[in-house]
Amino acid sequence: MSNEKIELIEKVLRANKVQEYEIYLTERKAYESIFLKEKVDKERDVSSFDYVLRILNQRGNKTGIGIVKGNSLKPQEIEHNIDTCNKLSKINISSKYFFPSKSPAQKVSTFDKNIIDDPLNIKNDLVKELLSEIQQKNDVTPTFGRFRIHIDNKYLRNSNSIDIETQKTYFFIEFSLKAQQMGKLSEFWPFIFIKDRKQLDFPKRIEKWARLAQDTLKAKLPKPSKDAIVIFSPQVLHDAINPVVELHASGKAFHEKVSQFNMNEEVTSDNISMYDDGLLEGCLAVNGWDGEGTPHQRNAIIKKGSFQQTLLDQKHAILEDTKSTGNGLKSVDGSIINGISNLEISPGNMTLDEMVSNIDQGYFIEAFSDLNPSELTGDFGAEIRNGYYIKNGKIDTPIKLGNVSGNVINMIKNCLYISKEREFFANNLLPYMAFKNLTISS
Repeated sequence: MSNEKIELIEKVLRANKVQEYEIYLTERKAYESIFLKEKVDKERDVSSFDYVLRILNQRGNKTGIGIVKGNSLKPQEIEHNIDTCNKLSKINISSKYFFPSKSPAQKVSTFDKNIIDDPLNIKNDLVKELLSEIQQKNDVTPTFGRFRIHIDNKYLRNSNSIDIETQKTYFFIEFSLKAQQMGKLSEFWPFIFIKDRKQLDFPKRIEKWARLAQDTLKAKLPKPSKDAIVIFSPQVLHDAINPVVELHASGKAFHEKVSQFNMNEEVTSDNISMYDDGLLEGCLAVNGWDGEGTPHQRNAIIKKGSFQQTLLDQKHAILEDTKSTGNGLKSVDGSIINGISNLEISPGNMTLDEMVSNIDQGYFIEAFSDLNPSELTGDFGAEIRNGYYIKNGKIDTPIKLGNVSGNVINMIKNCLYISKEREFFANNLLPYMAFKNLTISS
């Protein structure tokens, strides 16, 4: 790999006789259209870069780690960042740690070459498609929106012979749709990052957004229930299941003895299988390597309800005297988080319509206003943003407000149905899932 920015930073590191270091550099380009109502109001092209330094300070069976983030290539700024990073490495002492060594990264598709070659024309064509779909919806009015194409280049080099890079393309959509009827007003304002062009599917996406805006106009408070059957959409599952499973399946949780998962024991209903898969094409976090340079792989977390594998980053692999599973995620500040790359839940054996038809009385939740379960306990309570009653096996009256509460760890032990259909949502590939024994309050 050849990158002038990394070469410059590494040259200064070596001049300062830093022996153990890591440089993680990201170059970003974004091509954005901003909408007011049904027209493009502004166009923006933005470029940026930053880098994160990690320096190690070995002290017997302990290691100090310094982390500094920078965005200037002026030699004096690099010198200053190295000096700060060195000082931090002498203070932040933890368990033994060393950088991974060179290992072939897995080959996986992470970018669309057509976008790399001609981002502006592709963006402009997609903007026309998006606006065309919105303009056909006479029952909703657009108020504000954004559409972006992102191109990221990521580079990782360390003193232990790792020297790798990856290029990624993805999209961002934000659009507010307003519905009005008999003096009542509602607004549906979604935003989402999308990995692949085929997932944009503007006709289906805008149709759904317009329907949710309209249904909110006639939505009612949900009827209370202490033992409700509830279907969650992939978006809701992303917010509910991912953070809780991520914690309890992590090497960090096992080392700290806070995980509620025990190896080869049932932790979910036997119809649930989950995988961590950093190589899953179509997910945002797809890449050949994790934030430390360890090759990504497909890890079975849960198979037919039974917990199969602890997810390890480099630190916790060293503590367990084994190898990392490729689950060291690079955070915004450059530190390493032990977590899931992409979460996949296997499909079920019935369609979503068949799931609904099996429920006499229940609820279907499309989205919450805010769902932040406790990662440790699994407890959650969230206000319904968009949902529906299920009555006599059919989707019935729209509902909003009110509250759904429960516990994610218990919830995944009470899964009734899983749909054949699955959807990509951020770094997940998830079905629709129905759970029993949840509480609904109004």
